Amino acid sequence: MQSSNIAYVPALDHIRAYAALLALFYHGLQLFWHQAVHGAVFDASHWLATGNPLLAVVVEGHTAVALFMVLSGFIFTWGAKGRNIVYRSFIRNRLLRTYPLFIALIVLGISAMPEHFSWPALLTTVFGFANMPGHLDLSPLSGMFWAVAVEWHFYLLFPFLLLFLNNRGAGYLLGLIVLVLAWRVIAWLLTGEIRELAYFTIAGRLDQFLIGMLAGAWCAREDSVPAPAWIFPVVAVLVIAAVWLFHRAGGWPQDNALRIAWGTVEAALWAAFLVAYLGFARLIPAPVSRLVASVGIVSYSIYLLHFVVIYIIAVKGWYLDFATGPVVDALLTTLLLATPVTLVLAALSYHVIERPFLALRSSYYR
Repeated sequence: MQSSNIAYVPALDHIRAYAALLALFYHGLQLFWHQAVHGAVFDASHWLATGNPLLAVVVEGHTAVALFMVLSGFIFTWGAKGRNIVYRSFIRNRLLRTYPLFIALIVLGISAMPEHFSWPALLTTVFGFANMPGHLDLSPLSGMFWAVAVEWHFYLLFPFLLLFLNNRGAGYLLGLIVLVLAWRVIAWLLTGEIRELAYFTIAGRLDQFLIGMLAGAWCAREDSVPAPAWIFPVVAVLVIAAVWLFHRAGGWPQDNALRIAWGTVEAALWAAFLVAYLGFARLIPAPVSRLVASVGIVSYSIYLLHFVVIYIIAVKGWYLDFATGPVVDALLTTLLLATPVTLVLAALSYHVIERPFLALRSSYYR
């Protein structure tokens, strides 16, 4: 993604592409499999279980959100480490980046489902609380709004976090990560529940953004050098193994003390994946790099629109039946139907909604 504030690095668009496609295949597998096996779009009480580590990564593909959160902290800090940010200009740029498509989907949802409209719900959603009770429920159009809300909580904090990082060093962010973990322990002790908080709120996601910031600060050092290419396959195996173990422990439906620390472990692994990939990406042929980066450029549109496409295919019964079993059929439907439709729709959305507003961004450094 070209920016006037951060040097363009194709490998970062690669990471965006991988995260967006993982989220797409995760929802495709879950919704198509549930529809075929249980006759419903989704029910967490019927969670697909597998002993295959690679398939487990798709089954638990919600981990893509953690990768996006880490990537946000990384990119902002890598570009801004040691510099001062003009808060108003930074917020203006983030509005131009995220709100045009966000508002467009709200308008479409209200127009199509006016019975779901209310002023309190609209204001709750537009002012950054789409992950809280009382938000505007325009499902499936609003299916990914909660993640936009959490990202916005990061945006509001980032200039302050960067200032404190510049003044106090990485130890400040490490201390804040420990505090976030303590918050989750307190919440679990008070309520006996942790899954929803850990997954949908800043109290469960802030440490992921902070770990991304630490990785960005590390790579922004003057003496920083790219990681050797051989490290990336090792880190990728560690990520797969960790997600597989999480899946074997119960996966997303579990609501126990493991969720207190899982988000932190998940983020640390994705941060290592990201840093290692920056060194590995140099080996990727230029035509392949450009192709993957082109997907990453439209990743925001993919993220917001893919669930809509998958939901429509599922409820209309348009998923493909190759008689290969519900899991393989779900993956093939995602690959052959949901993915191309989403990519075309996302490319169009990017060029006519996102890109004109992106051109209005300006420098936010003092």
